[in-house]
Amino acid sequence: MEIGIWGDSITFGSCDSEALGWAGRLRKTLPTKDYNQLYNFGICGETTRDLLKRFDIEAQAIKPDRIVFAIGINDSKFPSELDVNKVPLGEFEKNLNQLIEFAKRYTDQITLIGLTKVDDEWKSVRGSRFLNEEIEKYDSMIKKVSDLNYCRFISVIDTIDPVTDLADGLHPNVTGYQKMFEKIQTEIDF
Repeated sequence: MEIGIWGDSITFGSCDSEALGWAGRLRKTLPTKDYNQLYNFGICGETTRDLLKRFDIEAQAIKPDRIVFAIGINDSKFPSELDVNKVPLGEFEKNLNQLIEFAKRYTDQITLIGLTKVDDEWKSVRGSRFLNEEIEKYDSMIKKVSDLNYCRFISVIDTIDPVTDLADGLHPNVTGYQKMFEKIQTEIDF
């Protein structure tokens, strides 16, 4: 079975001192006797706009039996001091629908992972900021799009504590990734 996971820095596993993230922990649980391959296509800073540009090329390379999308937190952010999301909610919805349409060329086994909360005080050195209020809107949109497209949706919005389970106010720490993995593993169909 070929499994492709596409997403952002949280998919990649940024700030995990064990260098696994939730996707690496999931890969470790797959039985090797059936030659299961899990590919992590998480890229730091990625939005749905970015993912649309590369998804089909990468999917063609592995021809996945299962596809997981875990993306959206960067779409919800406010770049610099602007009071507008990096990818507006309407465009985000359109992008998710298009990603699912592309994914259905390969498989009908498509899962979307929801977003995690952040420390609302977090702000990058470049001035970008994330707000839980906005993240929750984008998370709700992921669920809506999943439901309308008959995809599996796994909510992780309340899985990690923004005070104790984040390494830098945005990315999970070892405990946060472990909690995400445990939640995802119990609900994913591998």
